[in-house]
Amino acid sequence: MKKLNKIIALLMSTALVFVSFMSYAPKAQAKTLSDLRGEYSDIEDKVAESEQKGKELESQQADQSKIVSALNVQLQKLNQERENITAQKDLITEDIDATEKKISSLNSEIAKLDAEIAAKDQEIKDTVKLFCDRMRANYMAGETSVLEIFTSSSDMSSFLNRLEMFKRVTESDQDLVDKLNKEIASIEKMQKELEVKKAALQKEKTELEAKRSDLQSTEDTLTANQNVIKQKTEEVEAKLNALNAQTKELKVSIDEYNSEMSRLDKEIKEAIRKANQSSSGSSGGSSSGGSNAGSMNSNVSSSGWAWPLPYDGVYLTSYYGYRYHPLDGDWRYHSGIDVSMSGAYGKNIVATRAGTVILSSLESESHCSALLVSQGQRVSRGQIIARVGSTGWSTGPHLHFEVRYNGETVDPLDYVNMP
Repeated sequence: MKKLNKIIALLMSTALVFVSFMSYAPKAQAKTLSDLRGEYSDIEDKVAESEQKGKELESQQADQSKIVSALNVQLQKLNQERENITAQKDLITEDIDATEKKISSLNSEIAKLDAEIAAKDQEIKDTVKLFCDRMRANYMAGETSVLEIFTSSSDMSSFLNRLEMFKRVTESDQDLVDKLNKEIASIEKMQKELEVKKAALQKEKTELEAKRSDLQSTEDTLTANQNVIKQKTEEVEAKLNALNAQTKELKVSIDEYNSEMSRLDKEIKEAIRKANQSSSGSSGGSSSGGSNAGSMNSNVSSSGWAWPLPYDGVYLTSYYGYRYHPLDGDWRYHSGIDVSMSGAYGKNIVATRAGTVILSSLESESHCSALLVSQGQRVSRGQIIARVGSTGWSTGPHLHFEVRYNGETVDPLDYVNMP
């Protein structure tokens, strides 16, 4: 007996019943079933990995979407600022145009005054020339001219009249020159005033052009920032599209994995059915420990293991290995198989092998409604040791059945045949 290994079959159902058994060699058929279960478990791992990757992609998509939203807000803000600056620039341009029109009008007035001054200057020059010519003639004539006036006059009265007329002509020329000089002075004053107005308008235009230049610089900066944000937005959207594509590919892969799992599940059920057909039949054991046996079927495997819930119509609600947890909603390792049936509550649970009970206890995660054996008790294969319940972490009445070899859990379907 010392050379034999111990295998512990763990039966859970609001209580745990641990029984030690003698070692054995699994049947040949179990290897094929184990391979199928291993492949199924591998695909479950891939599904879990893919779904975790899907969650990561969804998180990244959410992050990228937030970035795109923030960039769009910035872009809208810059667009509004740019529109405001463009409106200001347009108003300043209108002011510049109006100022230029005023300057052009002043230039026309100044040019007109320049022409008037030039005309007055010419008139003065002509008058002065005429005056000078007369004075020169008078000077050249000297007293003889006065004598000629006297001698040519018929009397003294005529002489005095003619001399007075000569003086008046000379004085008239001087008055004309004085008048023209006053007109020129007036025109020059107007010209200076227009030049002052023109200078003020030129200054105003220069200031407006400086403001427009500043606004243009600001607008150029905003445009550059817009281009940067647009480029960044395009990059983020490209990442988002790539993540969407990866998510779609991942969903396709998960669908393919699920199809493969469905196929394997059918093969596993078929392998179990064939194994049951080729089993050596049932072997009985003591039925001590309680009643409620009902329509029981021990269904002993070729390796000598009895099915723990020996009834027709039983089915598996969960396999060994990683699975989608029905309560927590995540992928988790399942250390055994879950067995149920119609009206499972209170049904008999039997020992799958002869051995000694090493633990019989009610625990929060167990599912038995009653324990019929105690620690240290010797039981035989097929003996009723407990009844099915639905306490603890349970979605309904069922038997959680575990097999441990050298302290490690193994697939129970490698050792028992399902009815």
